[in-house]
Amino acid sequence: MFIPNIFGTLMKITENPDTRYEFEIWFDYTKKAINLIREGTMVVVPNFASNNMETHLSILEIVSILPMHYALGSDISGYPGFIVEAAHSACLDWEQENESTEDTTKIRCIAVPTNFELKLTNDETTFQIEENIPMIGAKVNLLNNEYTQRVINLGINPEVENTLIIGNLVRDPEINILLRIEDLIKVHFGVFGFTGAGKSNFMSTLISKILENTKEPVKIILFDLMGEYTALLIDQLLKIPKAKIICLEEKTLPDIVFKCLNNEIKLTRQIAEIYQKTTLLPKMLKRRQNDFIKPLGLLIYHKKIKLWQELLDLTVDQAVQKGNPWGKRQKGSSHWNNINNIIGQVFGKYKDQDEKLTSDLAQKLLQNLEKTEKFNQYREDFSNLINVLKSVILTSNKDIKCGITTNEIISELNDKTSSSLYIINSHNPDILREFAHRLGNELYDNRRMTGEITPLCLFVFDEADEFIPQQPKGSYELSSSIAMTIARRGRKFGLGLGIATQRVRYLDTSIMAQPHTYFISKLPRQTDREVVAQAFGISEDIFKQTFKFKKGDWLLVSYDATGLDAIPIPIHTENADDRINKFLDEINKNK
Repeated sequence: MFIPNIFGTLMKITENPDTRYEFEIWFDYTKKAINLIREGTMVVVPNFASNNMETHLSILEIVSILPMHYALGSDISGYPGFIVEAAHSACLDWEQENESTEDTTKIRCIAVPTNFELKLTNDETTFQIEENIPMIGAKVNLLNNEYTQRVINLGINPEVENTLIIGNLVRDPEINILLRIEDLIKVHFGVFGFTGAGKSNFMSTLISKILENTKEPVKIILFDLMGEYTALLIDQLLKIPKAKIICLEEKTLPDIVFKCLNNEIKLTRQIAEIYQKTTLLPKMLKRRQNDFIKPLGLLIYHKKIKLWQELLDLTVDQAVQKGNPWGKRQKGSSHWNNINNIIGQVFGKYKDQDEKLTSDLAQKLLQNLEKTEKFNQYREDFSNLINVLKSVILTSNKDIKCGITTNEIISELNDKTSSSLYIINSHNPDILREFAHRLGNELYDNRRMTGEITPLCLFVFDEADEFIPQQPKGSYELSSSIAMTIARRGRKFGLGLGIATQRVRYLDTSIMAQPHTYFISKLPRQTDREVVAQAFGISEDIFKQTFKFKKGDWLLVSYDATGLDAIPIPIHTENADDRINKFLDEINKNK
């Protein structure tokens, strides 16, 4: 249960508004101890519930560690020669390997409560909710790996529950960290890390682990503003039968690639090379750019790239809103009222019935519009709406073999037979935000009307500040609106939200506060840390450990998805580049 020959003393308890209490523990310094005691280490200390019949040991987690030499203290002012000589003498004391012989060297640790305790009786050892606070001056023991893993994954049964191993404890690769997939998705998550922290790499790993480990079908829709996830999820795109890249415009793809997808020309290696050259590759995988030619060619060959056919499933009301003939007029003015009257005469009955806009109906509406009194006076106001109607006619008559409509996407998202991945791309961010709003609202309304709550469906917004900023305007209002709908009401219909950004302070704070699971890496700007701290209640001492993080290290905090509620766990996750490298080796071995 305990690691032998390493003991500490609980020296101080202070109240903390974020974690209830904060504890200061001193350990005698040895090289063995300083290499063993790390952030995330679990320790136990007797509490006031102990009696003659049983021992109650409060379980604490260390969140900060610092070796201290009290001959030097924290003040190095004074005559430089004396101070340097004292430092050289102190250095000799750090050489103690396994036994502490100097009272001047200590390991000072800050710990927070897990709110659980170990109850020891003559017959058994049990985990339970903490009954009292630890006793100052009591002996502190380190839990061994077996008990540490039991504490961190307390209450999670991977044999019964839908779980995944997200990574291991930073200090020990043998201690795996479990996540409940359903709780991760349904009560939302956020990924926050500064430039270079490996945010996209981690998101690729997380999405892959969900798809590979889930026991129930999961649908993931990823809005890829930068176009980087085609490469980062190339393995999942090819392994999952219903995985797709959905391009919102023809301009999103090179023209020759689109013609190939549409069966106008045959697929050649040259076409795959052109697609590879226009695909953004992770920095560490650029050296293997030629190895991406074959898998990207397979995406084209297997028709896994689709062009969204927006105009093929517009209702009349959606077409009118898209055309927006009122846009240049002040609401309530005589001109605004005249335009509104024309809309009522020509489109009214179709709007009220939520009728689908077909090619024939669009032609009829154009003719009726031309015949309407006062139309010529407002022809310029109706120009956008006229273009929408004409586009519907042209699109209906155009044979797009790689097309997909919103209704088809929603039908696939409601399919309970298998998991799916959809990466949404567009060279125009406004169109991406508008599509997110439309798809999210139509799926939400569909499930609300039918009462469907499965399969789980996760909307992921990478570069989330470009979708849910503070004080949104224009197309930002649309993406913010659907993100808020999913965050606040999506759970009961099996809809979840994932947000990832390096610019935390620019996010809409009301949405920022909704996720129940956070993955946090380095956030050097205090303003970013303050936003996260306010949203989740994380103290500055807990944040300090992230300053030491390397790539792949994340601070995991969750109210639902982990065994410890709202207790920070420093984890190390797999490098997505390693997974992609392995996949490229396998797919290219028989070129």
